[in-house]
Amino acid sequence: MSIRLERVEAAHDVRVLDSAETFEMSKDGDEPEPEGTLSIITLNGEDGIQIAGTATALHRWLHRAQAHLTAKTGGPRILCVLDLSTNHLPRNVCDALDSYYGVTAHDTEYGWFLHVPSMLSEHRDHHADTVPDAVWRLWEYANDFGALYIRLDRDADRVDALPSWDW
Repeated sequence: MSIRLERVEAAHDVRVLDSAETFEMSKDGDEPEPEGTLSIITLNGEDGIQIAGTATALHRWLHRAQAHLTAKTGGPRILCVLDLSTNHLPRNVCDALDSYYGVTAHDTEYGWFLHVPSMLSEHRDHHADTVPDAVWRLWEYANDFGALYIRLDRDADRVDALPSWDW
């Protein structure tokens, strides 16, 4: 996965009303991009910056940028939490989530708050036989996006990239 960072010139003037309106997400860049590539473009009326990459690569880049900003400014650490449906786990796994050795999960009113281990490969070495495969899939998916926690909620959306069960 790669990120391309480049300076771009504005095609037209942009009136900046607030910082949230200076960003544009695009699937179409100035040059043809490989399938699945997105761009984040910021403009201030004169010039800007374009960050291009896959959705996963952009999430990782933004997560790293946020961590560096926190370190440089001494600001508060903001955690990345992935929001998923409880249906991404079989019911029997979901019902016993906090009882698996190697899994840290906290029961909530409508689901679970699941910690994502920071060193997945090392965690797998120590807990390969005690953590269900469905949990490993969630952890790997969350890790791809830099999430430190997963909020499993019965009303959250399902993600096509993960298996799901109806229960």
